[in-house]
Amino acid sequence: MFRGASDPDSVLITGAGSGIGRATALRYAGMGARVIVTDINGDTAKHTADMIRDRGGRAEVYVLDVTDDDAWNVLARSVIEHHGLPDILINNAGFGIAGGFLEHSKADWDRQMAVNLGGVVNGCRAFAPFMAERGSGQIVNISSGLAYIPVAMVPSYCVSKAAVRMFSECLRSELAPKGVGVTVICPGAVGGTGLLSNGQLVSSLDGMAEENKTELQRVAGAFAEKYGPLLTSPDYIARGIVRAARHNWGVVPVRPESWLMFGLHRLSPGLLRSSAALLAPERVERGFALVSDRIPQRLIEFARSRANI
Repeated sequence: MFRGASDPDSVLITGAGSGIGRATALRYAGMGARVIVTDINGDTAKHTADMIRDRGGRAEVYVLDVTDDDAWNVLARSVIEHHGLPDILINNAGFGIAGGFLEHSKADWDRQMAVNLGGVVNGCRAFAPFMAERGSGQIVNISSGLAYIPVAMVPSYCVSKAAVRMFSECLRSELAPKGVGVTVICPGAVGGTGLLSNGQLVSSLDGMAEENKTELQRVAGAFAEKYGPLLTSPDYIARGIVRAARHNWGVVPVRPESWLMFGLHRLSPGLLRSSAALLAPERVERGFALVSDRIPQRLIEFARSRANI
């Protein structure tokens, strides 16, 4: 029986194999919920489930490509048949692409939209009708603080996350009369999410050899996974998710920089755009061109030594 988002019997989370998804899975499992752990990577999903079970919690594992609408429908039927309709659905899976729009191929852009936006829409399409029929449930969609700021170096990511925010607000209005809550979370900077290592770099970064770009991304990702949580851990965001779902809050920035972007977006859009212009692709690439012969390799060696890779 559904007892409210503050005391859920079951929670389904996408992208739960790492980062925010894993932290949220562990937090809800600690509250006594059965967690349906889904991820495109079966090994990392299983690891999350094992962590939950080792702590005495309940977990089920499903491999899921969130861009596959048919896979979502199969998942929904299986989960409802074997575990019942989840009380909370958390659409967390996502990744990032760095590089200006002119450096994006159509495939790059379409993939970013398919995962970050399409995955959220697919998840809602698969489960929202059942929640509406039952008359209860909570949907939590993960957006980003970058949903408020036009950063030209990550246009597809910003657009996808802004779309998730607007979609969630539209869906919230539609489902509220049916007893279903919708919350959108806009996290700020957080370590240990795999965003760097699992993301994609399409920027030319003039002056940097292709092999150095690939290695810099790999090592930076490993460095961020190890030391990023010291700044803000995924569990910090997970706590915000649990709190927002409990109260059915609408749009929830998490971390000071996300609140800052939210405030500037509302109070001074011009200042926000001016600030974002500092991260234009041309500026970033000129900076790399000035230091590409020395600094990147030094950064790679520094990060590699600290991350023990």
